[in-house]
Amino acid sequence: MIPSNELRIGNYFLLNNQLCQVSMVQDSKDGDGTHAVGYRGNGAEAMETCHSAQLQPVPMTDEVLQQAGFRYHTYFRFWQKVGTAPGELSEMDIDPDYNVLDFMRRPVVKKLSSLHQLQNVYFFLKGEELGLEPAK
Repeated sequence: MIPSNELRIGNYFLLNNQLCQVSMVQDSKDGDGTHAVGYRGNGAEAMETCHSAQLQPVPMTDEVLQQAGFRYHTYFRFWQKVGTAPGELSEMDIDPDYNVLDFMRRPVVKKLSSLHQLQNVYFFLKGEELGLEPAK
């Protein structure tokens, strides 16, 4: 289960082990403080309550980082997302323990455990959405 305050439009999550993307977050109509998530996945759009045990985070893995555009540097031993413009420097560095690093290679965010957390940190730091390429 993912807490509703961690979800934003565009976040990815797993529903019944299928990758889905948040398209809407809304309060419940009965005013009980719960939230519902609108999502796109499997070629359809639907809603699910945020307290559903079926709604699970996408675990952080090396494969997830690759799909998000990060490349691993074996010499420096960290993941790096380089900007798309010519000559652009690193946008974000992540160590093998999934800690977000500053320019001195010190952790500024520790132990990212899921893709939606990475997406939220990236948006907070860069002001842009972190895309995800389909698995090859």
